[in-house]
Amino acid sequence: MPVVLYGIVRAGHPLLDPSPGADSALGIGHPRAPLRLVRSGPLAAVVSATDDIGELGEQEAVRHLEILQRLLADGPVLPVRLGTVAPDDGAVRAEVLDPVRDSLPERLDAIDGLVELRLDVEEAEQTELAEAVAGTSLAHAPPPADLDARIELGQRIAELVTARRTEQAGEILDELCPLARADRPRRHHGGPEDPALSWAFLVPADALDDFDAAVDRIRAAHPSLTVEYVGPLPAVDFVEFPARVLTDPHDTDPGGDSFSGSADRSSGDSFGDSFGSSFGEASGGTSGDSFGGSGRWGWGRTVDRSETGRRSGNGRQRKEF
Repeated sequence: MPVVLYGIVRAGHPLLDPSPGADSALGIGHPRAPLRLVRSGPLAAVVSATDDIGELGEQEAVRHLEILQRLLADGPVLPVRLGTVAPDDGAVRAEVLDPVRDSLPERLDAIDGLVELRLDVEEAEQTELAEAVAGTSLAHAPPPADLDARIELGQRIAELVTARRTEQAGEILDELCPLARADRPRRHHGGPEDPALSWAFLVPADALDDFDAAVDRIRAAHPSLTVEYVGPLPAVDFVEFPARVLTDPHDTDPGGDSFSGSADRSSGDSFGDSFGSSFGEASGGTSGDSFGGSGRWGWGRTVDRSETGRRSGNGRQRKEF
């Protein structure tokens, strides 16, 4: 029977409450079925049976993430892309777990007790432009009539905006990086079209309150910034995931494999990118190794009904991504 995949955990990972009527123990799809483990050696995949994965919208995305977050409370978990459906338990063992049963346990051990927090920082364009030129000779200068002069002016303003963003990012990272075990950018920075900051932090699960307080201080110190703060999440941006494990769907060849993905960060695609794309964020281009799928795998069709979890304001968005 087809099964929906959610994540990979240790073989002894406790499952959510399986008692009758416990909604937290049910997966997605139609009908919704209890979560269970498909084991292979030291690893297990968290799955649920389904007759039809159906369309994937906001409700399914939030449900998928809630399952991962509840699993994360009891140990490390590496998520599989939203809506991934395997033909049966045997395919999960043979094509997902068996190829990594010797290498993945060590990677799970390395992130035990750690969670990922994400910070995305933007500023309204008009505010950004006004603040960038404030105190310079451009603040009250009339726009030049000459085209070349206007182009030069635009370039100077773009440089000022970039310098302002770089300064803001540096101040924020100086506040947050000492509280994290590791950190890394999630998007390109440094250009006039780039965000002020898009960063991931690897933080001990028992240190979330300190990190929350630091983000509150940043919001207070930079009231003009929109700060989106999300987590705790599985530490996908800090694990080099094996390329043969399911991460991202691509065009299906009717005569061959149904999946091709890459975990090579140098190619612009990563497990973290694919996890993000499950919830509406852009994923990098694909290249590199292919997943040796059976041709029977499938993915639900994502329907963008709203901007799930992309909110700002006080606090951290714990359940929506």
